[in-house]
Amino acid sequence: MAKMSGQYFELIIIVILAFHSFGNSISIGRVSNTRFTSIDQLNQNSVWFSSFPTWRECVCMVISSTLSSSAIAVNTYVNGSCQLFTALPLTYRMETNGNSTLILFKPLPPRNLAPCCSNLSWLMTRINTTSQMSVNTSKPTFLLFDDNDYLVTVGYRGPLVQFNRTTLDIIQSVSVVTDATSINYNNGFYYISNCPSNCVINVLKTNNLSTIIASIPVATTVVREIAFIRNNSLIVVAANTNNQTLLFDVSSIRNYTSSTPSYITTNRPCGVHAVNDTFIYIASWFATTTLTPVSTLTYTNGTWTLSPLPNTTPTGTQKIFQTTIDSCGRLWLAVTGFGIRIYDPWGNSLLYAWSVTSGINGFLLSDHYEVYIADFSANKVLYYNPNIPQCTS
Repeated sequence: MAKMSGQYFELIIIVILAFHSFGNSISIGRVSNTRFTSIDQLNQNSVWFSSFPTWRECVCMVISSTLSSSAIAVNTYVNGSCQLFTALPLTYRMETNGNSTLILFKPLPPRNLAPCCSNLSWLMTRINTTSQMSVNTSKPTFLLFDDNDYLVTVGYRGPLVQFNRTTLDIIQSVSVVTDATSINYNNGFYYISNCPSNCVINVLKTNNLSTIIASIPVATTVVREIAFIRNNSLIVVAANTNNQTLLFDVSSIRNYTSSTPSYITTNRPCGVHAVNDTFIYIASWFATTTLTPVSTLTYTNGTWTLSPLPNTTPTGTQKIFQTTIDSCGRLWLAVTGFGIRIYDPWGNSLLYAWSVTSGINGFLLSDHYEVYIADFSANKVLYYNPNIPQCTS
């Protein structure tokens, strides 16, 4: 992970772009050992291509296709895959990555188009005073945005539900597995854990919920959140009842094998939030587990290391279900039995406590500080929209 400075996760890269000309009308910039990514790692405005011997072939494909006019940047990887961005993420960064060469088709504007509202008291007042919207849905667990720009959840051992993210109107509710315990999203696919006894993670395209593309057997009885790192070649899985964070190598959308190491012993992992390829936050949650802080899982010199952040330890019967970071780099915790707590990135200082609902089973924070909450106990999804196009404080 990059060195921390102030309130931001920053990787400062000083680069000189070498410009190349293709034909008479297109100039590009090339940055070796670099990867372009949205800060939230979702990269929703990107598409993937494969089987290019070098970055040059990928570039030629892009500029000769119908995507050339909208192309902004492309990550070209040593395994022959390319990740093309056709719209700029609201918050982005460039990371050092030895397997990637970054190609820029257009100059990049300032990296934080989304607001970093450094005045947290002002921000939370805006969120708290906005009109709350809600929609009834049974036992919502985890929330995500997909490539259709839908808000999506699953009911615990229930259906997948898609919503209009602005109005919360239900688009469809579909029973795609028998015993869902979580839903995750990556690159046009839902990853839904199905756990009638031992779990299977079922992979489905977001636009075809009737066909299971792949099934990943997992020797646990509850799977929670999944993170996708290393150009989607490694997935990190919270195997909750096994006390293990599992690692799977991904050779294709249909092929998953245990990595080396195959797991890291973790107390009841539930939330898994990857900041980058080498730094992951893990939240621990289980019905009978209390007083477990957030941990960081870091990768250095070929070794994964799990370290607790003791100041994030909850109190009483509270449990930390999930984590995320905002565009200021602050660490947000979804705390069952309380609501939301916000810390500095290292979990040293509690910056704000919001007792929004004790039944929280996951949350989602948009680039502009829209807050969506899965209220498991009340059978609702809550939505707070502070309408912040930019910060004024």
